[in-house]
This record gives sequence, C-alpha cells and structure tokens, in this order.
Amino acid sequence: MIDLNAKASQINNILQDYLPEETKEFGDITEAMSYSVLAGGKRLRAIMLIESFRLFNNDSDMEKMLVHPFAAAVEFIHAYSLVHDDLPSMDNDMYRRGILTTHAKYGHAMGVLTGDALLNYAFETVTATLKSLEKLRGEVVPELYARVSNAAHILFTKAGYSGMIGGQVLDVYFPNDPNADKGLLKLRLLKMYELKTSNLFRAALCAGAALAGASEADIKKLDSFGYNLGLAFQIDDDILDETATFEQLGKDIGSDKKNNKLTICTLLGIDAAKDLSREKLELAGTTLESLPGNKEFFNDLIEYLSGRKK
Repeated sequence: MIDLNAKASQINNILQDYLPEETKEFGDITEAMSYSVLAGGKRLRAIMLIESFRLFNNDSDMEKMLVHPFAAAVEFIHAYSLVHDDLPSMDNDMYRRGILTTHAKYGHAMGVLTGDALLNYAFETVTATLKSLEKLRGEVVPELYARVSNAAHILFTKAGYSGMIGGQVLDVYFPNDPNADKGLLKLRLLKMYELKTSNLFRAALCAGAALAGASEADIKKLDSFGYNLGLAFQIDDDILDETATFEQLGKDIGSDKKNNKLTICTLLGIDAAKDLSREKLELAGTTLESLPGNKEFFNDLIEYLSGRKK
C-alpha cells in the first residue's frame, strides 16, 4: 500500500523550494502565500502529476527540472482556490486543516490578494521551466517546448473559467429549489463537481503525462480516469461534511447545511451517495486497466479513496 504521508512530505519539500522567499517588502503577502500553501493537505494533485509522468517516462533529470515545477504550480492553484472558497462572500469558513483560514488570519483583503498572488505565481513557476529546457539537453529541443506548452495549456484551461472556476460559479449560483426535478438536480450537481473538483485532478494527470511525451490516446484515458476519481472524491467530501468530526477534517463540519447548499447527500441520501462514489471509483479502475506502465500507485490510490475518513 502506498505511503501517502511520505509522498506528501516530498511534495512539501518541493513547495518549499518554489515558494517565494518571505519578505516584508510587500507587507504580509509572501508570508500569507506560504501560510496558505503549507497549511497541510494530502498533496494528491501534485502526487498524481508526478506519478502520471512516471507511467510513461523515467527520466529523473526531466522530472526534477520540468515536472516538479508543475507539481508545485498545481498545488499553488489548489491553495488559491481554497483561500477564495473560504472567503466571507463564498463559504465564509474560519478554519481549514485545523488552523485559521487565510482571510481569518490576515483579513478579507489579504485573503483575496493571497489567492490572486498564488494563481499568478503558478504561471510564473510554470513558465520559468522554459529557461531550463536548453540546460536539460544542452541544446534547444522543440519537442520539449511543445510538451511544456501542452502541459501548461491543459493545467490552466482546466483551472480556468470553463473549468474549476466555472464549477465555483455554479456552486455560488446553484438553485436550491425543493420542487425542481430530482434527476435534473443530480445532473447539475455532478456537472458542478466535475468542474469544481474533477478538473484539477484531470489537469494534474494529463499535464504530467503530456510532460512525459504520452500519446493523445493515453492522455484522454487519464482524463477519463481523473474525471471519475474527482467525482468520487467530491461525493466523499460531501459525505464527510455530514458524518465526520472537526478533529477528523480540521474544519467546521456541516458547512453545506449552514450555507443552505444542496449536495448529493441531501438530494439522494448518504447511502445512495456512497453507492455513487463506489460506482465512480469502479469506472476509474476500469479505465486504469487500459493504461500502460506500472499502475500500482493508482490502484492503491483508488483503494485509499474508497475508505478515506478525512
């Protein structure tokens, strides 16, 4: 079984390498960026990005010089999305991972600016890899530029207005009409989950594969794998919001009810939500079987997600 804690620790070391040096030149912004990124977390997206690269490529130099910056960038994007998600205008959460949320610690304005800074810094981190390409091979290799360009396009498109941000928009304006058609509400919820959560899973998996030089066919398979994995992850998040404790989650529980949000649990019931999560994980496993390489990590990841408690 995979040791996710050990892998998360490795990602934390990468993040330390790529975060900006803390300085008071611009007030608390660099401190708040580090606080938001290093507050904890499973680091699943960065781990998946690296592991998807390893499915197709074992070049350790390329992994360090090209893949690690992308792994850091996907965590910066994820952190920014959480910082903004916690704001008073969104979910108004005061705790995440057992500590104060960024806006609760630094103020509302700094919460907005910290999220902005982390998103922009993800761009800076990814584009800086272009300077490493010639050093990696000792000469200009157009194929490597194409891989970086493709991976960057995947990452930022799936995190953009038609991806993760679009999912957040649907979350904010999701209709909570008890008289609406149940089947339609389910479809809308799953679309929101796809954009809000699955898309960053898909971005990490597909960007890692693109950096490795994987075929378009295999990248599409990873996209499907990430789609179902992300849906299961978000459904389980909704279940845990109703069944777990503050000590388990490190944040206020019942926030969906507090904000009068419709979730898959309130729509279908917890047992049906659990069945749907298992169905999505089974679909992810079926897709995984068709991929090349050593898939032990991803098989273990499916097993881990099927029984997670936090």
